[in-house]
Amino acid sequence: MEGLREFLRATSKADRETKKKVRDRLKEAGDVVREEASRLFSPVSAKSAAGYRVRARVTGVHVEQSLRKTTGTRGDYGALQMRRALVPALVAKEDEVVREMEKAAEDLTEIVGGRL
Repeated sequence: MEGLREFLRATSKADRETKKKVRDRLKEAGDVVREEASRLFSPVSAKSAAGYRVRARVTGVHVEQSLRKTTGTRGDYGALQMRRALVPALVAKEDEVVREMEKAAEDLTEIVGGRL
């Protein structure tokens, strides 16, 4: 989304309540990808699939693996998760993610606009 990074930087200067609302709304938009990635990766590893979490940062919204590395015997496990679940989930749900992000931007504009 064009301007998302700038918007996130600008909200970092807002009050605590506004920041929380921004983060929560963006996480809701990221949940679309997290749910699809979990569904795609659960046949490989249900434990790893359950470990996906959405994080909203200044650089954007990210779906990440929250579980720590357990054995270290598979150096390509992160790449496997990207190939099998995370990238395909983003591609499959791209239109829905864009719609959710646009809704989030509208909601957040109303929140911020109401405080000015």
